[in-house]
Amino acid sequence: MRNSAIINSIQVLLNALKTLNDKSGLRYLLGQTIRQYGIPQENHHVSVAAINLWNELSQKPICDYHYQDRVNCDNLKNEKMVNTCKGSSRQITQITLKPNGHFVFRDLFHEDHVIPVSLIMEKLLNLSDINEVSIKNCLNKMHICVLLKEEDRKIGRTRGRSLDYGQVIRDVYNKAGIQVK
Repeated sequence: MRNSAIINSIQVLLNALKTLNDKSGLRYLLGQTIRQYGIPQENHHVSVAAINLWNELSQKPICDYHYQDRVNCDNLKNEKMVNTCKGSSRQITQITLKPNGHFVFRDLFHEDHVIPVSLIMEKLLNLSDINEVSIKNCLNKMHICVLLKEEDRKIGRTRGRSLDYGQVIRDVYNKAGIQVK
């Protein structure tokens, strides 16, 4: 239901972008709307280091948590020092997690768009036939990879990535020493 509404919204935005002159606000809205699409579970990836830390901390599936979600340390047996980066800072600091304590997901983990939203947006903008099926086909090319914050700081920005998620994992993540499941 939610994805259907998002696809309908994207269709309206794409049609408006084809007819209106002032496109900057609409392009921004399109990008934000694309980010709301529920990416298929098979397009979710996680680094080995991220899943190993997660399994020490929580019994719940990592894919159930995002950005500002509060995570309970229901699996942590002893206090643990972990590395974090606040916001977009590249400075790594350490925090101490305690058994049955909690943290905010984004403080330790980053959901990286393997295929940049900008590439998906360009594919959508270049559709010759704007309909639910063509939009869904573009959106289903999106892949997410959960990384530790410190791993995210090792990879470059999304410039130059391709639409082939396997190639991106090899050329970006693996090259930076990040193993992905």
